[in-house]
Amino acid sequence: MSRARVRQDKLRELAAFEISGPFEDNLYRLTCITAELLAARRVSLLLQDVNPGKGARLKLAAVYGELPPPAWTMELEPGQDIAGEVLDSGRTLRVADIHRSAWQDRARRPQGEGAFMICPIVMSGRPAGVLNVSEPIGRTAFTNADQEQAELAALLIGRVIHIARLDRLLDSRFAQMAFTLEGAGDACSVIALSAHEPDRVAKMLAKAFFREMRHCGFTPNQIIHAAGEIISELTGSLHRHKKRIGEA
Repeated sequence: MSRARVRQDKLRELAAFEISGPFEDNLYRLTCITAELLAARRVSLLLQDVNPGKGARLKLAAVYGELPPPAWTMELEPGQDIAGEVLDSGRTLRVADIHRSAWQDRARRPQGEGAFMICPIVMSGRPAGVLNVSEPIGRTAFTNADQEQAELAALLIGRVIHIARLDRLLDSRFAQMAFTLEGAGDACSVIALSAHEPDRVAKMLAKAFFREMRHCGFTPNQIIHAAGEIISELTGSLHRHKKRIGEA
């Protein structure tokens, strides 16, 4: 199959992508498709997250290929490091060799190929993450055509993530109740919150969870126990996710 045909097929796959199963697994699938689209050994997806007391941060959400373990705990502010600068500027950065560029002091690996592209992922008209593509296969650097394909992939990935989040929120009666209680029941408010203020959505759901449990007659200790079960499920999910990444 020709390279052009592969690219067409992978772009169609991204455009028709549907979320199913655990959300993290879907993000990994998106990086795999992008790696095949761009013939790259490594593709990583970083999305904005909110760390209590620190504000918005870029965090690694999925990766195809290998990355050092510290990458999973790294949190970047908008404007910090190369990925943070791309998020802040909203413009794609393509570098032929990081070891011979203005960013050479930020190279993660002293040796090896240094070509990479970083594209902003836009949701609701604002950058909400970045797509990082590196180590091209069969060539030393990425081309203009590669950059155009990467920007299109980032656009499609942003729409997939945004629509999936919105669909799942609107499909949840519990989420609908939370939005109503907080006065954010109209579609525009839900769209804006799900794209750029997921921390507010989480707080709304938590408050609705507490109110409903109290309304149903559960005691504070029982509610604390339920919250502990949620944390246990989250811990188990993270362990499964790390195990899968280690086996990839």
